[in-house]
Amino acid sequence: MKIYNQGGSLSVAPLYFCPMSIESQIAPEWVLESLDGSEVPSLASFRGQYVLILIFSRGCPGCMGRAIPFSLELQKQYPDLQSIAIHTRFEGPEYSDHQIKEVELYFKLPYPLYKDQGKTTYELYQAEGTPHWILLDKEGRVIRSMWGSMANVQNRLQYAMAELFES
Repeated sequence: MKIYNQGGSLSVAPLYFCPMSIESQIAPEWVLESLDGSEVPSLASFRGQYVLILIFSRGCPGCMGRAIPFSLELQKQYPDLQSIAIHTRFEGPEYSDHQIKEVELYFKLPYPLYKDQGKTTYELYQAEGTPHWILLDKEGRVIRSMWGSMANVQNRLQYAMAELFES
């Protein structure tokens, strides 16, 4: 509990539980749906590859204007990287599968796009909003977990990639 002074009287506010960071842990199995009825691969099927997961929302301007284009740059720069986009609905309007698929077609995504079951995977991966980036090592361990699309996040992600692929 935290005690603070508000207007001359003492108030008590509970401290909220803050989960441990997902970094350095084996990533939990995702709970996803395909947009075309095909089978969704298990996370384990990507073992042996570096994986970049982009959790995004079609209604997020930072996702559509910065994060997805940046993910495409990373994919070109690191062709051995396995990227995956996951559309989530943690808030805001619900989009149809067709509307989500339009993102894939518009950006000509060279990597798979799946839909989160509600916000299940979003919560499993402790996402803080959209876009949220999860970088996995070849054993499926989370190397980086970060939220945002601005230059500071892009730089941190770029440094992490350089450590993996250029060392």
